[in-house]
Amino acid sequence: MSNFSRKILQTLTISLIPLIIILGMVRLLATDAYLAYEYGKPGFPPDTYGFTAQQRFILASTNIHYVRAHLPDNELSKQILNGSTVYNEREVGHMADVQAVYQLVLRVWQFAVILFIFLAFVLWKKGEQTTVTAALHEGGLLTSGIILTIGLLAIFAWQVWFEMFHRLFFEDGSWLFLYTDALIRLFPIEFWFDSVLTLSILSLVGGLLLALLGWRGQMAITRPASDVLPLHWLHQ
Repeated sequence: MSNFSRKILQTLTISLIPLIIILGMVRLLATDAYLAYEYGKPGFPPDTYGFTAQQRFILASTNIHYVRAHLPDNELSKQILNGSTVYNEREVGHMADVQAVYQLVLRVWQFAVILFIFLAFVLWKKGEQTTVTAALHEGGLLTSGIILTIGLLAIFAWQVWFEMFHRLFFEDGSWLFLYTDALIRLFPIEFWFDSVLTLSILSLVGGLLLALLGWRGQMAITRPASDVLPLHWLHQ
């Protein structure tokens, strides 16, 4: 394999790793297990407008399932509680936008995983084992750098970060609701702040572990033969 081709494949492989780790963590957080963990925190704010703990969890879980399973819009618009619809038209429209963004994230993640496996396989079969391990190392460090930046921005400039994120993915103003609206009652700002921090921590740890794995792989592959004890030493 030419040096140019190797560099191109290595760069592409490295660039896929942040997508795989960070978007993979997004999928991990969009689950009932994380919802139960978040709702179960001692300091998590209760709903002051009438949802019981059980009602709140069931409604929030339905939202997550709607987004993950790509269910039709009427799955939310038909939700009734105490004789009234749970969500207004704007909330249903916003959740449709959230679903579209999540499904895009899912497709990007799936494509990145498949392409990464393919590239790693091609490089390995071509005898470029050190290129693969170097890509793991550098991709892990790149992921850690990106997510550390995101996490620090969220901690020190949360309002700016939150608005930038929503302006990037959603129509201007479509994500603003009253405190009495169901979506805010189910997912208060504390939920999103905690989620961003959790995502950042998990992605940072994942990136550092992958970087360590790649570094150890490089050391194992490039270790001189003189560093390996002859087999007869094992029997003495």
